[in-house]
Amino acid sequence: MAADMALARLSYGSGWDALPAIIGIERGFFAEQKIIVSGLAVASPTAVIDSLAVGTTDFALVPQRVMLVMVAAKLPIKVIAQGGWGTEMELVARPDSNIKAVADLKGKTVAVVQGSEALPVLVRLLNQAKLKPTDVKIANMSADALLKSLADKKADAVFETRHFTVPLVDKKEGNVVLDAAGVTKMIGVIGAIPLVARSDTVTKDADLTQRFVNAWVKSVAYIQKDPEDAARVLQIFFHRQGVVVAPPMAQAWVKMIKYDQYSWSAAAVTDAEYNGWALNADKILKVAPKLAGYVDNRFADAAVKTLQ
Repeated sequence: MAADMALARLSYGSGWDALPAIIGIERGFFAEQKIIVSGLAVASPTAVIDSLAVGTTDFALVPQRVMLVMVAAKLPIKVIAQGGWGTEMELVARPDSNIKAVADLKGKTVAVVQGSEALPVLVRLLNQAKLKPTDVKIANMSADALLKSLADKKADAVFETRHFTVPLVDKKEGNVVLDAAGVTKMIGVIGAIPLVARSDTVTKDADLTQRFVNAWVKSVAYIQKDPEDAARVLQIFFHRQGVVVAPPMAQAWVKMIKYDQYSWSAAAVTDAEYNGWALNADKILKVAPKLAGYVDNRFADAAVKTLQ
């Protein structure tokens, strides 16, 4: 390795939310910062958590739910940037279900993907409608099972990201009860996607952390600037995993997440804590985690200045 190059081990998921990481690697933004990235797509949240804990991963792009699990467990991590926000979610229901509003979910079966980011948002919507999680049957399903759940009458409704709900509506298996704009209006959901780092990495190698976040911010900005090329990169990423995604679908997926924020605002932190409350209310977490002391915006704020 050249003397002026640094190694960073980065973990990310195997889905569309990995896009900033893939862009950073394939469009050379990490190389510009003289960083060699050892990147790995990891399907298991537990593996990412364990790897961060023992130090075999330096940085990780994780679902917000996974970050909340780590904070609840008081793991030594820092949230140092965003990898997107505002993933579009909506509620769709079987045409014969008589579900016209969130309040109508009482006594009904609502499907979500197992481990999904949609679950805490659903609990928040139920809370706004003066319902508890126990007032409905929340069915955690695999992605394949969820996509068949309305046709097979295994669920009355589905609450998920539009990656899953659009096919249900297109096949006329479900009607939109509450669209993404309605979800935002009802509970003000932000859903920031966290880039996290080991606390040791941040404190012991601040220079590497800053260069990494410089590249990260450029990657996120690139997605917003050139969504068509970002969609091509995403399409290739899926194809390498054996999943064929048509160009229009990849382009639509890119548009379902916003890429115009880099650091964590006070509102994004409050929103994440509300999701933590929801996971606690549904007994997924034993405590409702607070992010005080976990968010460090110094690197992202400095990186934004490199865009100008």
